[in-house]
Amino acid sequence: MRSTAVYKFISGALVLLLALGGAYAAKLIHDAQLEVDNFRQKEAAAQSQVDALHVQLGKYQEILHRLQTDPDFLDRMARAHLDYARPDELIFRFNVDPVTGAASVSDVDGTRSALNAPLPPSRQSPAATNPATRHP
Repeated sequence: MRSTAVYKFISGALVLLLALGGAYAAKLIHDAQLEVDNFRQKEAAAQSQVDALHVQLGKYQEILHRLQTDPDFLDRMARAHLDYARPDELIFRFNVDPVTGAASVSDVDGTRSALNAPLPPSRQSPAATNPATRHP
């Protein structure tokens, strides 16, 4: 009888160890699956970023091609983005105060002069056109 009790104890202990081992293995598998899912999400995000960058690269390649082959496009871009001008031209920059609508102008040598005429109401900010929001 004693051997039967020992046999039952050992069998129970083995079953308990197998159950604990199975639960631990299931937890490891679950954690690994979560990690795989996380990596797949990161991969999808990175792939969408790569796709967006490929689109942007295509646009930049088109701009580069036009800059290399179209003199008029090159001239417009140099004027718009680099403030280039021909020797007989003068560049003026108009700055508008968003609150009051007052404008000032400066030329390339940095001198500034105020323009007395305010912007028309359609071009002024809401704060400048609404008397309730004006500050004295």
